[in-house]
Amino acid sequence: MIDLNNRPGGPNLIVTAKTAHKVHFLDAATLTLSKTIDMPGSTHELAFSPDGRTAYGTVYGEGIFARNVNPDRRIAVIDLPSQSLKRVIDLGEVYAPHGVMIDEAGALWCSGELGNVVLVVDAATDEVQRIDVGSTAHWLAISHATGKAFVSVKKDFIVVVDVARRAVVDRVKVPRVTEGIAISPDGARLYVCAQTAAEFYVIDARSHALLQTVPIDEVNVINPQMRRVRVSPDDRYVVVSSNKGEHAAIYAAQGHTPIASFPTKRSPMGFGFAPGGERAYLCCHDDAVVFEFALASGKVTRTVATAAGCEFIVAYH
Repeated sequence: MIDLNNRPGGPNLIVTAKTAHKVHFLDAATLTLSKTIDMPGSTHELAFSPDGRTAYGTVYGEGIFARNVNPDRRIAVIDLPSQSLKRVIDLGEVYAPHGVMIDEAGALWCSGELGNVVLVVDAATDEVQRIDVGSTAHWLAISHATGKAFVSVKKDFIVVVDVARRAVVDRVKVPRVTEGIAISPDGARLYVCAQTAAEFYVIDARSHALLQTVPIDEVNVINPQMRRVRVSPDDRYVVVSSNKGEHAAIYAAQGHTPIASFPTKRSPMGFGFAPGGERAYLCCHDDAVVFEFALASGKVTRTVATAAGCEFIVAYH
């Protein structure tokens, strides 16, 4: 079963350059730029429709978490075959939407930072449903296998939402305040990164039991800081970025033993995975550059410059 939010990489790349209000399209084989489009505002993250023809981008607004400047209320709808901005969805209130995912039914889920909510959007009708999660929602991950959405709220717990019922059903206690969040491709394991310690947690997505605490071997440990995590679509690798520490690390998904780590440019953020399963990408936001690196070794193989503020990258068909 393919995770709709973590599909095997294809020959095309799409990158958000949020500070510049741009989205780039590139050829994954050559890393050459094919097109850049203007966005209606600072577009942070993307989710793809089930048919892979549409990308939905959260228009967060200016500023950063807890220091919002002109926060936004929109979702940008991008047509992938024509590489063009199709329209925008107005969420109805100023939420500063950020994390975004798609569920099996094709509904769009996004965090509403300023409303302490997760929003579920029907892309066909633009109808928006609010789910109050009680704290500042930042990122989320959907486990199709368990029918749950896990919401990172920058607290020492993760909020659990039943996808079908669209209701909060649990809070998963974790050892520290956490931030980055991801789900394994089979939906069985939840990963969350600590904000106040160089470590990440592996959690059973069904029972919510803490399975493992994995140290992150950062050269320059800075706390608190934003740490992000992703799992490769083939479930072979787990990758972690440390924003202030300018560091990335790679682990084997089986056992979570360390494989490699390497220094990055300033402010590493989102990961993406190249076609073939051997390489990945990392956006270095403050230096406006994307690294391509080998998952088996951490060796940086190529770099490509972007407009200001690259945050999210994904390879697609």
